[in-house]
Amino acid sequence: MVPRAFRWTTPLLVLGVVACTEATAVEEPDPLSVGLVAHLIFQGDATDQSGNGNDGDLLGAATASGELLLGNNANDMLRLPSGAMDGLGDFTFAAWLRIDTFRDNSHEVISAANAIEDNALIFWYREGTDQWAVGVNNVSADFPTDPSIETGQWLHVALLRSGTSASLFLNGVRLGAPVTVPGDVLDIAPGGLVFGQDQDTVGGGFEADESWAGAMDNLRIYNRALTATDVAALAQESR
Repeated sequence: MVPRAFRWTTPLLVLGVVACTEATAVEEPDPLSVGLVAHLIFQGDATDQSGNGNDGDLLGAATASGELLLGNNANDMLRLPSGAMDGLGDFTFAAWLRIDTFRDNSHEVISAANAIEDNALIFWYREGTDQWAVGVNNVSADFPTDPSIETGQWLHVALLRSGTSASLFLNGVRLGAPVTVPGDVLDIAPGGLVFGQDQDTVGGGFEADESWAGAMDNLRIYNRALTATDVAALAQESR
């Protein structure tokens, strides 16, 4: 008998390649980091935490042991590189502030000067009238009366300029209506940006009765005017 011929049939396997597409989540930037120029937390020094290198100098007997402490004198102050604010149009300054020595005079927060204008930018609290005020190129405007800082407690303060409009927020809430200030781009000379004193000339002309005489903490500078939502978020952060 002739053996039956066998034919082996190999099944054809078709391997399908399935392409898996993973959706890559795009992480939105933290809105409180957008436009951040300087951020100082005063944990032993005045190092800028923003990564922009705007480290400050502690002058006089100013200390930075968890907060910037400025005495009631003409010597204690924080000096930042002028480039932290020089050339800015819109901007925001935000910090926790506390007055320790009350007197019937002004308490200076920011003083920026150049060879022509000793008040290229100035921001202060006038204790006698319970008013905050801001000035650009020696033209100033007062915000509504508010005595809240006279409790001697920490207060979160944010000053914003957008064009010719300046707004003040205390503990995340806008104080009254915006005021009108010059919209000039800030012109600040080297050595002319200080916090806690008032300059009469670039880097000089300080007086004890115009010092901040208290403490500052979690100081931030932005190259934009923050939104009200952003400011409220800052005020919710622990100092």
